[in-house]
Formats: sequence, C-alpha cells, structure tokens
Amino acid sequence: MPITATYDHQHRRVVATAEGRITLDEIRSHLEEERQEPALAFTEVIDARGAIPDFSAADVRVMVAWLRWLAERTRLGATAVIVDSDFAFGITRMIEVLVEDVALVKPFRDKLSAELWLDHVGPK
Repeated sequence: MPITATYDHQHRRVVATAEGRITLDEIRSHLEEERQEPALAFTEVIDARGAIPDFSAADVRVMVAWLRWLAERTRLGATAVIVDSDFAFGITRMIEVLVEDVALVKPFRDKLSAELWLDHVGPK
C-alpha cells in the first residue's frame, strides 16, 4: 500500500508515509483505516516526500466531500503533510483551504516544522 501508518494511542498521533503515486483510492483507504483504528481525532504527520499526487480536480472535490462527511461524525485531528514538490504543496494547500472550516490540514517542506505545528495545534 502506498500509504502506511503507525498509531501511537498514548500520544494520540498517527505517523504515516506516502510513497509512489497516491490516488484518491489510496487516500480513501488510509482514512478508512484511521476510522477503524479509531484514530481520526489524532494528530497526524504524513511524510509524502517523493510521493506523487495522482488525482484530478474532481477527485479533490470527492476527497473534500468525504472529509466533510467524516467531520460531521467525529472530530478530525490536525494533519501536517510533508512534501518536496511545488505540485504536492499546491494540492495540499488547496485541500487546506477547502476544508479549513472542518479540519486542519497544512503542507510543510520539513519534518521539524510539521511536528512543531502539530504540537502547537494538537490535543492538550
């Protein structure tokens, strides 16, 4: 699976790695795995450096609709996405803007900044 995750229930944090081409189906599977864990309310850092977003504008709309649907049912934890391309940064930034009223999603270029942000916005 292109997205693998570990769950730290004690610290309420998900650490995920995304590799290769990432499609809407992979994102949906990852979110479903988090829902089953249950860990949707945990903060999450996704290391997507080297991953390639492989979805259309229509897929982004579906993803946003699904995140909104999930947010109606449970609290969603903040998600920091570490990327290394302008394209991935732009896609993540677009998602950030489209879900900002129901979820915190933010792109970063380095792991330290992502983790510091999560520590600041995460559960106390």
